Amino acid sequence: MAPTQGPRAPLEFGGPLGAAALLLLLPATMFHLLLAARSGPARLLGPPASLPGLEVLWSPRALLLWLAWLGLQAALYLLPARKVAEGQELKDKSRLRYPINGNPIYDFFLGRELN
Repeated sequence: MAPTQGPRAPLEFGGPLGAAALLLLLPATMFHLLLAARSGPARLLGPPASLPGLEVLWSPRALLLWLAWLGLQAALYLLPARKVAEGQELKDKSRLRYPINGNPIYDFFLGRELN
């Protein structure tokens, strides 16, 4: 989670609109690159020579795994933060406050073990 500072914390990834754009554009980009790489001569700026049939691209198992992953992420998002920790003192003598959910691996990944 992002540190809270003052009445409004800055939004990461451009806020909800940026996050929605990433959810749509990143898979579309990967799909385009996959089709371009499988179409013979590489053509990144144009459509592939021929699109494969839907039966090649569709996988109910992949959809189920994606929905399970999305559900897990939503459940983890809804877990309450158990405590709020103050970070190191900044140059202006203030301290940022970080909601900590008690997951040491996630906290380490974000660098919170230093703060």
